Amino acid sequence: MKVIILFLMVLIGFPNDILAQKRDKIKGDKEVISISEEIKDQFEKIEVADNITVILQHGSRNSYILTTDQNLVAEVDVRVEGDVLKIFTKSKIVNSKKLEIYLSVKNLNFLIVKDNAFVKNSKKIALENLHISLRNSSKVDLKLEVKHNTEINMSDNTGGKLSFSSHDVLINMKNRTDLKAKLNCKKLAVTLEKSAGLKLNGDADNATYTIEGSSNLDAKKMKTRYASLDSKNRTDIYINASKNIEITAAGKSTIFVYGNPNIKIVGFTDSSKIIKK
Repeated sequence: MKVIILFLMVLIGFPNDILAQKRDKIKGDKEVISISEEIKDQFEKIEVADNITVILQHGSRNSYILTTDQNLVAEVDVRVEGDVLKIFTKSKIVNSKKLEIYLSVKNLNFLIVKDNAFVKNSKKIALENLHISLRNSSKVDLKLEVKHNTEINMSDNTGGKLSFSSHDVLINMKNRTDLKAKLNCKKLAVTLEKSAGLKLNGDADNATYTIEGSSNLDAKKMKTRYASLDSKNRTDIYINASKNIEITAAGKSTIFVYGNPNIKIVGFTDSSKIIKK
């Protein structure tokens, strides 16, 4: 009897859950206006969603300028929940002449970009630490100066460009992601899974690369002194080291090594190849 009652509750509640997730659709009226607001509540994290473009800049106070179609102003929600500034739309905007926010922030340590949103800046922003999370077809184009640690996590058809310096850098990518990064750091750790694609340019003392599936790594212009590569994939890999490199390879990858380092083979199976350039 309890099982039957529970089953009926699921049947009754399930359609309501679906309806709760649906949002009204709206089109812009093509009459573009701008409004400005100060953000009085404090926050350390930013979450951007719903196909909104945010232009990020450092400022003496937290504020924003919203530029969009006149009838869409009320549909854009900018609110602080806990320590998170959330920027999203109440309705599903299917067409707009413009949907853009200039966001001025005093401080930031966590940036979440999702659901086709785009975050960029024109002037370099200086930060203490930064964690970037990209999900569901979102993109970034950022210039940064991070004093301590930078962590980047990307999944589900995300991409972008980054130019930054940091002490330690951690990059995790999976599921059809693509990133071009120019960076300078002391320590770099990269993990690429499934069909991730990463192109690196810059300088690091130590670099660790873990590559799986059909992921692509082009780091021939990423000059490192010491590097470690663990490859379990089936594509070409380009890597640079000037002193020493340790390689563990399985699968059918071809590894191109630049910088004339000493090469130590830790493990080597299947039909992988190493070509010294």
